[in-house]
Amino acid sequence: MVPSGTSIEAKEVSRKGESGKDLIVQYHVFVKGVPPNALLQYMDWPINADKPSPRLQGISVGKDGILMCAGRTAEQCGDSKKPDDPIEFTVIPRKGEPTRIAFVSENVKIGTVIVPDPIEVHDKGCTLSAVRLTPKFDLAFLSGKGYPPNTDVHYRVSSETTNNFVIKSDSSGTIRVSVIPYGGKKNKGTVTVKVTETGCSPGLSYEWGTI
Repeated sequence: MVPSGTSIEAKEVSRKGESGKDLIVQYHVFVKGVPPNALLQYMDWPINADKPSPRLQGISVGKDGILMCAGRTAEQCGDSKKPDDPIEFTVIPRKGEPTRIAFVSENVKIGTVIVPDPIEVHDKGCTLSAVRLTPKFDLAFLSGKGYPPNTDVHYRVSSETTNNFVIKSDSSGTIRVSVIPYGGKKNKGTVTVKVTETGCSPGLSYEWGTI
């Protein structure tokens, strides 16, 4: 959701708490290529919602593209006593949970996805990551880079049972696949995914069935 000629970047400015427990992360967001007088509406799309929700209106684009509450007119968000105040977008993430945000106006629609508390491993130049697609993590999106291009990549998924699979890498050596816990009747547990290639074999685990 990045139109031609525009860009969006989220830069972390604060991180407090512990991963997977009480983590709080704040970002400044920079948008470039939009009209300098544009007023944007902030929207987010949690993974437990069926559509985006509006959060804040009247956002201005400041120096270097930083999103701020200018507070200079009635249409702009913010306080006139604290003009041009950069917005700290605050996220309280779960492990592997994506934060999907967008900024829209009559003529602008631009968005991005951030994973503040990622599940990612590296091994011999290869990566493997898991993104939470449902609140209970009973559906995950796995991706990885650094594999031989256009090649079968073998991997193993273990939850209550263990199953072996093959996914073909694309021309850039990237793999993408969705994963669900296999077998049994439990409503929570641990999923372990392991690439079983000789060149590199990253593996990761995550808890599912809890929010």
